[in-house]
Amino acid sequence: MTVAYQYVCVSCAAPQAWGALCYRCPLCGHNLRIENMREKGDDAPSSGAEIVAGFRGTGMWRYAPLLPVSACWASRLAVGGTPLLTLGDDEGVHLWIKDDSRNPSGSLKDRATELVLAAAKWFGCSRVVAASTGNAGASLACIAASQQMPATVVVPRHTPYVKLAQIRAYGAQLHVIDGNYDDAFDLATGMADAPEVCCRNTGFNPFTREGKKTCAFEIAEALDWDVPDWVVVPTGDGNILSGIAAGFLALYAWGIATRVPRLLAAQASSSHSIAHDWLVSEASGALPAVPTPMVPNTVADSLSVARPRDHLAALQALRMTRGACAIVTDAQIMASSQLMSHRHGLWFEPSAAAGHAALSDSISSGRIARGARVVLLGTGSGLKDPHAYERVACDTPEITQPRDTVPSSIFPGDTPDARVRGRP
Repeated sequence: MTVAYQYVCVSCAAPQAWGALCYRCPLCGHNLRIENMREKGDDAPSSGAEIVAGFRGTGMWRYAPLLPVSACWASRLAVGGTPLLTLGDDEGVHLWIKDDSRNPSGSLKDRATELVLAAAKWFGCSRVVAASTGNAGASLACIAASQQMPATVVVPRHTPYVKLAQIRAYGAQLHVIDGNYDDAFDLATGMADAPEVCCRNTGFNPFTREGKKTCAFEIAEALDWDVPDWVVVPTGDGNILSGIAAGFLALYAWGIATRVPRLLAAQASSSHSIAHDWLVSEASGALPAVPTPMVPNTVADSLSVARPRDHLAALQALRMTRGACAIVTDAQIMASSQLMSHRHGLWFEPSAAAGHAALSDSISSGRIARGARVVLLGTGSGLKDPHAYERVACDTPEITQPRDTVPSSIFPGDTPDARVRGRP
């Protein structure tokens, strides 16, 4: 299969020639997307099944025929290939969890980083920089270390300590600033003015979206290409949302899947710019080109964004997938975190728990019908931010027992005959 690529502006649709690393449209300044064009020829596949037959290996590079960069890249870490866990009936829907916390750095962001660094190498870059609230920075530090590529990460001071520890452990240069994510974003962008430096900033770099769409490929393949009714996507800057949509839309365009699932964007109540502007667009019919600014203050640091950097592409993703938005509070997020941990043995960071809270809210409101087939993205491990869980952990009773005594009862409902005896 021979495929040609070009950059296309997400706003004015102006094309831009392939062959160099590009970030923004030169005409209107908006983000770019990467468009593939199936070339006519004797080797062009005649069906989606023929394309699928060309998939090889495991992990995200299994889908190399549908990715814009693969040559000259030797992946050294197992990125992608994460499990789709069946949770059965949950609040009346058939639920699966796509557990991307099992990626090398513990988050879905590794998919974007892997493809960005492959593109950086392809375009001749020797250094890479990114702004982050934690996960993208840890991901960049991790994947860059595996490739022995110098990396710089810029983060706000409120970034969770565990994520800072990850970045330091992998050896990246770390800049902690007294500003927010948007300040870090602008600083990192300025650091990438030199041609040898690749900027991984989410949304700003169009290859981030291309990497994240492999998550959609894996979900579809795990279900034998019979895509679910809904996919719930924790949403901050909008790049995961636009990437998941790009993946499912690509499968549909190539005839591999026969339909596209609806996407539900889960946003924190203090950081819901995309949800706000989506409601505005539904009333007006026009997608706002500039995001409504917010003042974020949420336990879900990965969703804490004042101005979503992939705003327009995220709104387009909702439109193309007949999607919807749900806004959830911190209390709902932490209640869902506890519920998922206790009921399913799955501990995700608050941003992923926001997806489950949004699902529960959407089932209660009737937005998602009972009996629907739903996939929830588990975007990052709970170990990323254990302090957030301490807010609800106090609800679990702790028993402190002298070393040489035997409790009269260990479990509720114990009878004397069923008690566990101590050993000397």
